[in-house]
Amino acid sequence: MSRLFIYLTSCLLLVGGTTSCSDSLDEVSAVASCPGNFSATLIEQLKQKPKQTPAAEVIQYTYRGRTVYLVTGGTSFSYLFDTCGNVLCAATISPTNAGDGRCTDFATAATDPIVLWRDPR
Repeated sequence: MSRLFIYLTSCLLLVGGTTSCSDSLDEVSAVASCPGNFSATLIEQLKQKPKQTPAAEVIQYTYRGRTVYLVTGGTSFSYLFDTCGNVLCAATISPTNAGDGRCTDFATAATDPIVLWRDPR
């Protein structure tokens, strides 16, 4: 069996977990295992939910050398996703917000923010 087939099978078994598919293999395998443009999927999911206060946003960042998506809005946490759709953490987005402790350096280490979507409702 090819390495890619074994990797894809392993990732399918991990769906829903907190382990990122792209953590352990080279970039080619990681790209092949992701379901496409997760940011578009995420935005479509948010459009189906009721309007949040404050309004929901999807912001793309570079964090620890990879592309991630931060979802902010009406909840007490801002969730950080990788390009495969895995939740990396409830992010720390300000010095007074501790998040869930899994990516405490996000506020200082994330770069290149791009607002991909802001709920206009």
